This record gives sequence, C-alpha cells and structure tokens, in this order.
Amino acid sequence: MSATHRVVRPSWTCGVDGLPWPCTEAQRSLRNNDPAMLRQLMANLMAIAQRELDDTDPATLYRRFLAWTLEPDQRCAICGSRRHAVIPGVPPRLVPCDGLRVALAADDLPG
Repeated sequence: MSATHRVVRPSWTCGVDGLPWPCTEAQRSLRNNDPAMLRQLMANLMAIAQRELDDTDPATLYRRFLAWTLEPDQRCAICGSRRHAVIPGVPPRLVPCDGLRVALAADDLPG
C-alpha cells in the first residue's frame, strides 16, 4: 500500500516526500479527475497557497499548480504560449503572461 501524497500546510509540501506540493505522485493521482474540474481545483488551491506563501513568485506558483493541468495543445488566448493559459477563476495577476499584463495595463489607463 502506498502513502497518499497530501499537502502539508502552510508550507505546501508533500507529507510523504517533502517536495513542493503537488509533487509528481500527487499530480499523477490528481489527473484521475475531470480536466476542467482539476484546473478549477488547482486554481483555487493556488490562490490559497499564494496567500500562505506570500513571498513566492506568482509565475512559479502558476507553473507548480496549473501548468501541468493544461491540455498538450492548449494555448494562451492572449499570447499563444503553450506554457500557460488564462483559466477561469485564476486572478490575472497569477497568470504568467506578459501579453495579459500589457492588456490589463492598457485598460487601466484613463481614456
């Protein structure tokens, strides 16, 4: 019987191997979920982790929590990158897309 690779908070490490969670084994287990549901779950967990790991770079958190959940052919609707995508429920500040940041900054300028 193998141990379940669960998160230990507030460090967000794996309780089995001590690696940053979700570790490879946790990801493997989580992939059994519906892909859209998995992305929503991981987006919610990333937002919680961002508050608890306040010194962690948002792009690092995105790669850790969401990048691995993307479909192989999924691309960012803003810049076309395959390394990230805008996912419903993920605050734009947590999406590592320079194109999105530029678009948001342009919208913030007074008309």
